[in-house]
Amino acid sequence: MSYWKTGRIIQKGKYVIEKVLGAGGAGITYRAKDVEIGNVVAIKTLNATIQAQKNFAKHQERFIQEAFRLAKCTHAHVIRVDDVCQEGNLWCMVMEYIDGGNLETLVKRQGGFAEVEAIRYIYQVGSALTYIHKQGILHRDVKPANIMRRRENNEAVLIDFGLARDFIEDKTQIHTNSRTEGFAPLEQYSRNAKRGAYTDVYALAATLYYIVTLQIPFPAQFRNQGVNLISPQQHNSTISDRTNLAILKGMELHPENRPQSIDEWLNILTENIEIILSSSIPVVSSENSSSPTIPSSSTTSSPIKNTPATNLPIMAVPLLPTPRKVRKVKNTKNNLQTINDYDPLSPSRFENNPVNVFREKENTSIPELDSIVTEIMAQKTVIKPEKEVLASEVGIDYSHLEELLSNQEWYKADEQTHKLMLKASNKEDSGWIDRHTMRIFPCQDLQTIDQLWVKYSKGKFGFSIQKRIYQSLGGKRDYDKKVWETVGDRLGWRINGTWLFQDVLMYTVKAPVGHLPSVAMSGLLEKGIYTLMSRIMDCNIN
Repeated sequence: MSYWKTGRIIQKGKYVIEKVLGAGGAGITYRAKDVEIGNVVAIKTLNATIQAQKNFAKHQERFIQEAFRLAKCTHAHVIRVDDVCQEGNLWCMVMEYIDGGNLETLVKRQGGFAEVEAIRYIYQVGSALTYIHKQGILHRDVKPANIMRRRENNEAVLIDFGLARDFIEDKTQIHTNSRTEGFAPLEQYSRNAKRGAYTDVYALAATLYYIVTLQIPFPAQFRNQGVNLISPQQHNSTISDRTNLAILKGMELHPENRPQSIDEWLNILTENIEIILSSSIPVVSSENSSSPTIPSSSTTSSPIKNTPATNLPIMAVPLLPTPRKVRKVKNTKNNLQTINDYDPLSPSRFENNPVNVFREKENTSIPELDSIVTEIMAQKTVIKPEKEVLASEVGIDYSHLEELLSNQEWYKADEQTHKLMLKASNKEDSGWIDRHTMRIFPCQDLQTIDQLWVKYSKGKFGFSIQKRIYQSLGGKRDYDKKVWETVGDRLGWRINGTWLFQDVLMYTVKAPVGHLPSVAMSGLLEKGIYTLMSRIMDCNIN
């Protein structure tokens, strides 16, 4: 099959598909009407790309595990699963419908959350993580896009347990190394590593980093190569010392240096939690397109104090789940049974019950999904859809650049990048881009070029990677000869004080992080790195 169209009736008339809510690297989620009770629900299945793969049965098994993990969780800040069922040979997860948007979308619309609002959401998600950790489950993909906000009460809800795995604290286990760049800790880059609650601590701290700065933290594997994490206060000077310290402590590179539990980390973060939880957070309509800025410390009365790091009081923070009734789960071969009596992780679950690929004779094109551009790539997520939307504000075709990068033809891709940037700025005749033209270079085109380089280099090359290194070394919008030379040394553009020519750069994956593309040092741009970085910052390319 491909996907379910609007009006599709499933489960013998119980649900009617209304629209596609979103699609990711493995799943697709629909909004549907529960005809029996009249409620709107969300239904998640594996997407058409995964269904067409030879190892679909394995993906289906993991999907079922995710469904039953979620169904066992009864917590106010964990997405509620109401039903797990089969439609043909395709398993479905029927969940509560949350009409409010995710934190990534909301924070971009608002231009950043006020600190007190951000901590309120983080505390709520922290309580959810503490609850699932007690069930022996790691989420492994905490990030703003996986946190929804209920419209009716502005409470945060943790979603998407697709990467969740069982764990035993501090025991070396084999997990997949799927992750979201910028939010995943160092241990998540290895299949065979010790993991614990501190793994989700890192991601939760990184999430707070993003929603108070609108900047994705520098990925852990690059930090492990010597690139420093930029302090949140460097991006947003209104952040309190206490919150700044808590973020940095939660994002310690090595797990033994982090708080070992969510509770421990929240104790560092939340001094006045009662005030924060009782604070009134205004509802922001999804139709509201205004973008207020982060409130400054001079105009906002905040309960969060700039507490010195040496005087951090420790408080006990109770994290109790909200009781809920036990949900029922439908199985096509059995009668209704309670979730608590069922172990979805048991190998016997799939014995004598093979899951086969199910394909219907439907059009495999997905025109309704063309407008659904997931923001996975913007966060450097390793699991991605196979086909990217190569958007351009000026009608540039980036398909050839994608082909060169997918074949790892780095030199040709670098040259093609130069040509396309000249074309996008209407400077093909002059052969270079002056700083005034670069100031109005189309942001969407910079984003597309960056996402292609990041994707096919697996996070090693791209403008956003260069930007993070540049900023980590103190780079700003103004020219600084010392910073420029330091950046050149770090990116491998300068050796022993001598700048290299473009044709002798390292066009290989063994090149230093951020080595390509060479736009900033090739003479293509007036004032090189400063012209490029200023525009990258203006366009908020992360």
